[in-house]
Amino acid sequence: MELAENQPNWIQLKDALARRLSPQVWATWINQIKCLEDNGKTLRIGLPDTFSLNWVKDHYRHVIEEELQSIGSIDLLFDLHEVGNDKEPEPSKASSPVEEALAIPEPVEEVRPTSFRSNIPTPSRPQLNPRYIFSNFVVGSSNELAWSAAQAIAENERPPYNPLVIVGGVGLGKTHLLHAIGHIFQKKRPQAKIQLKTSEAFINDVVTGIQEHRMPQVRSRYRNCDLLLIDDIQFISGKGHCQEEFFHTFNALYDAQKQIVVTSDRMPHEIADVEQRVRSRFAWGLIADLKLPELETRIAIIQQKAANEGLELDESVAKFLAQSVRSNTRELEGCINRVHAIATLRKTPITVNLTKEVLQGIISDKSQALTCDSIVRAVAAHFEIRISELKSTKRARNIAFPRQIAMYLCRNHTSASYPDIGNALGGKDHSTAINAVKKITEKITEPDVRNHIEEIERQLLD
Repeated sequence: MELAENQPNWIQLKDALARRLSPQVWATWINQIKCLEDNGKTLRIGLPDTFSLNWVKDHYRHVIEEELQSIGSIDLLFDLHEVGNDKEPEPSKASSPVEEALAIPEPVEEVRPTSFRSNIPTPSRPQLNPRYIFSNFVVGSSNELAWSAAQAIAENERPPYNPLVIVGGVGLGKTHLLHAIGHIFQKKRPQAKIQLKTSEAFINDVVTGIQEHRMPQVRSRYRNCDLLLIDDIQFISGKGHCQEEFFHTFNALYDAQKQIVVTSDRMPHEIADVEQRVRSRFAWGLIADLKLPELETRIAIIQQKAANEGLELDESVAKFLAQSVRSNTRELEGCINRVHAIATLRKTPITVNLTKEVLQGIISDKSQALTCDSIVRAVAAHFEIRISELKSTKRARNIAFPRQIAMYLCRNHTSASYPDIGNALGGKDHSTAINAVKKITEKITEPDVRNHIEEIERQLLD
């Protein structure tokens, strides 16, 4: 299909989207869009697969249409565009003897065992954590993309995008999704060869292979698998030999249409001391980031954890924990375990008062003190408008937008119901609060929206 990449409307639109959207959204979605037609009246854009097409239409169509209408009266059409597997040529460079040994992706034969003992592990089924499955991964707007992408990869015979890069901080579910993919893949394809490794294990295999002159076996193991899962890929930073080996392993698997999934605690372009050709490989597929879970997701995580442990946890306790602990799910689970242990020792039910007592000094006292009124004051101060204007019926954007953010923050940082939030903002109907929270949740990836929220949260919580 002939592309129309150099047409003026498309170029203007790309520039506008690059300014408006975050680097993560640009790298994950917008950068893979191709212009299929731009005749001045119609702009037809294409995405490489149905999943990407539907996701962009559902989450970013309104943004694209807004920017397009600012250029002119142009109709927007979406279509599929199959992307080829062409790869850029790699520059040649001088290599050391060890690097030359690592750089050649030639077919290998399995080497017969020698008389000395090797530290390289023998092939075996991956050690999958039985607790890390899709059915107990709590899904919310903060992790929906990564969860959907992981499921699509596990379920499809042919990789819908390759590689999948799951990005997120500590305790947000990267390893959980990695193991969940392995479980489904193994169930649907019992004979498939799966390599599940931490980056440390991968590095150790390469180092041991070099020391023992057994790199053919290492290469055979990694390049002949059907699914390669590597956790915390950022740790290959600064390790040239391992980057070289990963680069050629990636190419071998990609050319054979075998699936690659890696996790990282930062975006690929933010990983220091990694060769550009390695970093570029991550951009070939899909980058899905895991954000901090919002209030509803944190409550759901707590309730599921309690159910898994057979705990009777009152809804008020779950809300208190969700409002007090916002960092990651691992910390949430740790707090639940601590409260459970104390309640068991004392043979007493878990209440809000007991939870406060047990977690005193662990959870933020400031977060407990947040109210709708304190949030409204902070929002008004941030946007330099009067509180009375926030509570008024004015619908001008410079008033309505801060009001929506105030409602969103009230929902995420207090136990207030939607009617309570409406009342705090001048007696608005609960449906107004619901719509406000929904709108801000949908726009949370936009840089200006995210920046406003993060700055207000710093003022409230620091």
